[in-house]
Amino acid sequence: VVIVGATIASVVWRDAQQSARDADSTRFLDAVVQESVQSGSALLQLRELAQEGTPAYRFLAQLREARLLATQGDKAQALAVFDSIAADSDLRGTYRDLARLLAVANGLDVLSQSEVEERIGPLNTEGNPFQVTAREFLAVAAIQAGNRERAAELLRANQADSSAPVASRARATELLTAIGL
Repeated sequence: VVIVGATIASVVWRDAQQSARDADSTRFLDAVVQESVQSGSALLQLRELAQEGTPAYRFLAQLREARLLATQGDKAQALAVFDSIAADSDLRGTYRDLARLLAVANGLDVLSQSEVEERIGPLNTEGNPFQVTAREFLAVAAIQAGNRERAAELLRANQADSSAPVASRARATELLTAIGL
């Protein structure tokens, strides 16, 4: 009786979880479709899903909300959403790191070099999957701040990194040439 009861409970729980994911999927897709027609409504739907959805869809809704805000020019609010994702201890570190990178990617024009360093400097460590990308953003921030030496150091690190994609190494070479180093 206990085994049958546990099996039934497990199946019911699994079905409920799947139903919740299916419902969140529909809500998420509705919001994405709404973006091109009525962005304000899409933002509300995304915020609601970010509050009430299953963990994966909360994450996706927040990413989409931040991207939409950045696209609309509300960089401060977009950065706040990316920061909330980065601070979410329920998420794996890789997802939080991705949010940090996306914050910098969407806010590079409004962030100072020190803010960029603070956000993604820790990603510039051996073994971090985002190390090469972090170096690129750190270098661009250094260039914008007039810190050519720091930019050159980061770009040369990407040039010398055999694990870096060819395109990243090529961009490093182009940027070094552009800044005259």
